[in-house]
Amino acid sequence: MSTPNVRRSPLWHLWQLLAPRATDHGKEFEAEIRRLGVLGLQFATVVAILLPGVAFFIEAAIWYFQRGYSWVQLTVNNLENFAVIIVGISGLSLSRTSFGRTAPNVVVIICTIVAETIATFAGIFKGNAATYPPFIIALLILTAVVPLRPLSVALVGLLMIVINCVMSFFMAGQAASFVNVLADIPLSFYLTITFVCTGLTTMIYQLRLRNFQNLEALRESQARLQKELAVASVIQMHSLPRKNPTIAGLSIAGACVSATEIGGDYYDYLEFGNGKLGVLVGDVSGKGTSAALYMSKLQGIVRALNHLHESPVQFLATVNDLLFGTIEKNSFITLTYALFDVQQRRVRMSRAGHNATLYCRNEAHAFLAPPGVGLGLAPRAHFERNVQEIEIPLQSCEVLVFYTDGVSDARNVNGEEYGEDRLAEIVTANQGLDAKALCQRIMDDVKTFIGYAKQHDDMTVLVAKME
Repeated sequence: MSTPNVRRSPLWHLWQLLAPRATDHGKEFEAEIRRLGVLGLQFATVVAILLPGVAFFIEAAIWYFQRGYSWVQLTVNNLENFAVIIVGISGLSLSRTSFGRTAPNVVVIICTIVAETIATFAGIFKGNAATYPPFIIALLILTAVVPLRPLSVALVGLLMIVINCVMSFFMAGQAASFVNVLADIPLSFYLTITFVCTGLTTMIYQLRLRNFQNLEALRESQARLQKELAVASVIQMHSLPRKNPTIAGLSIAGACVSATEIGGDYYDYLEFGNGKLGVLVGDVSGKGTSAALYMSKLQGIVRALNHLHESPVQFLATVNDLLFGTIEKNSFITLTYALFDVQQRRVRMSRAGHNATLYCRNEAHAFLAPPGVGLGLAPRAHFERNVQEIEIPLQSCEVLVFYTDGVSDARNVNGEEYGEDRLAEIVTANQGLDAKALCQRIMDDVKTFIGYAKQHDDMTVLVAKME
């Protein structure tokens, strides 16, 4: 269920950036933080260049008209302005490079400390604690190490501006106090924005560190999944017949093409002698190791019950008894069991919720789908009431095609489904081929139809043709 879109004001978005929550992660949030930090740093550096320039121009004009002291004293008085201008230029260059891409920005911290140290040599007599280097260093280290909210850091910087202005105004005690206050503002303002940007950089670093940890956990999970898929693939391949049976009067062949995600397709043969052959084609719900294990379990049950060849319904009911209550509630198995009697030229068939079987005779075809429910879903009484058996007399050149939904549901890049009609067309058009060649022809046609699209499910085809 989707949440309604609520229009937010720009102030709300600004608050979200300045006071983020611990749950705010992701590329978009990180990009917004970086953008805000870069804009703030650029604005601070421009102000840090312009305001000291204005302050120096005013003091130079006063000095030019009054000549109360030498030009050397004028230079010493403006060392702080010169330092801030230099740091502003370096900060402007820094803001155009790699802000927030690595650890907390050491360059910003070092430049600020150096500038403050140089400026303090000229203005330490003011006794202003807010511009004293140890105080600045402590604040910068705090904002670089502790992931404080940028709003908290900004409040500290604003407090520094107030301290600078008040102390400079009351301690100067001269007519040029306004000029001194104006000279103190650029450094305080630049330090404030620097603290904010350092806090933003630290937050980005913390986000990147957490994202890296999540990425490492994801890689480990993917590695474990790949191992599970490899094990499931081995189980699946060992569960399928390695060769097709040879029975006089019946040509039969099967093939299974695994998808990238291991599914639970299954087919098998039960040879009883005297021209009788049992054919099973099934599909286990789900994918991965669990599907492969259920398929292996199904094979073991089928092989243990190979003596029950008189009735397909009784065979499937007994298999259902052994599966019911032993698999997960959301899991089930579909299975078609066909018992061929070559001497009697007939086939008896029951279906436990599996796909219909394609029956081709000359140019006509039909899909055989006797009623049935999946294995493991219901107790024996309910299962037997809902599973029926059909018997089909067979003549020469008639074909039965068993398949899984990976064939009929296969999709191409346009999202089109292969479908049962296309399957019937390809079988009818190639009915003259033997079982092995026809099976391969069907697989090739499905692969051609899929093209470059991803195969999402196993594809299994089993062809039986009366000779």
